[in-house]
Amino acid sequence: MSPVLHLSKRTTVESPKGIAIKKYIAQRLLELIKTYGKEGRAYVRKCRVSWIDVFTVPIPKSATTLEDYVAQRVLNLGAGAAWATVEFSLGILLSKEEAELVQPLVDISNRILAKTNDYFSWEVERVYKKDRIFNAVQFLITLYHLSEEQAKERLKISILQDELTYEAMLDEFYKKNPNLPIHLRRYVAAGPLMVGGNHHWSAVCPRTPKLPALDETVVLDNSALLAPVHYIQSLPSKNYRSRMIDAFNIWFRLSDDQLNTIKGVINDLHNASLILDDIQDESILRRGSSTAHCIFGAAKCINSATYMVVQAASRIYRHCPENPQLLGAFLDGLTNLSRGQSWDLDWKFNTYCPSVTEYMTMIDGKTGAMFQMLVCMMHSMSSQTLPVSDFDRLTQLLGRWYQVRDDFQNLQDPGYTEQKGFCEDLDEGKLSYPVILSCNSDPTARAIILGIFRQKGNGTPLARNIKIQILNLIRNTGALEETWQLLQQVEKEVEDAISALEVATGEPNPPLRLIAKLLSDITPP
Repeated sequence: MSPVLHLSKRTTVESPKGIAIKKYIAQRLLELIKTYGKEGRAYVRKCRVSWIDVFTVPIPKSATTLEDYVAQRVLNLGAGAAWATVEFSLGILLSKEEAELVQPLVDISNRILAKTNDYFSWEVERVYKKDRIFNAVQFLITLYHLSEEQAKERLKISILQDELTYEAMLDEFYKKNPNLPIHLRRYVAAGPLMVGGNHHWSAVCPRTPKLPALDETVVLDNSALLAPVHYIQSLPSKNYRSRMIDAFNIWFRLSDDQLNTIKGVINDLHNASLILDDIQDESILRRGSSTAHCIFGAAKCINSATYMVVQAASRIYRHCPENPQLLGAFLDGLTNLSRGQSWDLDWKFNTYCPSVTEYMTMIDGKTGAMFQMLVCMMHSMSSQTLPVSDFDRLTQLLGRWYQVRDDFQNLQDPGYTEQKGFCEDLDEGKLSYPVILSCNSDPTARAIILGIFRQKGNGTPLARNIKIQILNLIRNTGALEETWQLLQQVEKEVEDAISALEVATGEPNPPLRLIAKLLSDITPP
């Protein structure tokens, strides 16, 4: 009996568990031989060669291709024992010639069995067999530096290819051997049933369940979430927002903690708006560098921008108990910002040229609302008795000055051309202030400019000569000169508004006046 079982031929050191398993197997095989005689002895011999003898063989490490790995895996898996079971269950004994005839079919089925097993058992093996993983998914991860998902997908494709090959080989085999004896035909026909049954069993059996909980915890940090934001923050900036808040604080006198909260909120919202504006405008340049969505993709950037709004709200929430009006100022500001932006996007989408009054009202919501928000938040946290309405005129003027100044610079300032590209607003089909003035003053210019915007494809930049044509129309209608004159007028009104607040508060504000002077440094048309 020993030559038949031979359970410890390759084993030098036995664990208690290994000894117990071998004892159990030996008892079952002895019962088989006793009950089935010659067929049972043949079955046990084949199981020993293809399964029991390899049970304690060390896992090979020499595979350099998936084909090499699968060949080793077939041996390690004991696939031959499955075919021995098929032969035994059908009550047949194949001759040497018959076994050689069907061997190519056996080989391809074994490949499928081995890879299918690895595909479905990977999630369990990687958790519970960390020190003894022998799995095609791990092999592909290591060899090709793939992620788990990529390795599983590649293995799946390989399995499907083998199944198609197996099907073709079966068709060819039956054509070449039309007069197979019935026992051999039954043996061959059992192959697809075994492959399909193994696939179904592997997918649903309790041995490879979806794990309810892993015994390892993976912590994902915020690096992917914040990558677009960190990129935007890395680009050159004049940091007018922070300087503006410091200037207003001469009047509101917030503590350092309160001031940092306001700066954090405004910076969060500003970064979110830059990311979203570039996506909505389909811009490719921001401050002379690629826009965030051109690097990280629009979907990821939208997610990051959304998170920045959440982060801003979290900063606000921390101060709500002692400043109950703070949240209202924040939410009102967000509402006004969103409403103003919605009209800007609507006019662009519908190629609608608004009136100057409509445009200024939009600016009051889109750009002016940010200044209004920061003033209202600072006021709600301040112990100074300053009527916030006294600041309304200044925040409105600052919003209009910022936006119209940006519209003007985009069309004629060399610095803007370097940072954002030549007349980038025209690439976007943007109805900026000079474009609105030109279209509303000259029907011919209106027809040409809006016609070009309508025919322009989304995300498609205009040819340089087309932009020069539009720019000449704007100049010829006097729109650039009129825009310049408005900027000079608003600058004077901003200075007057600052003077009025200095009188009302009894506190001069040189930093705010300096910011106004820096903003007024604009080259005339």
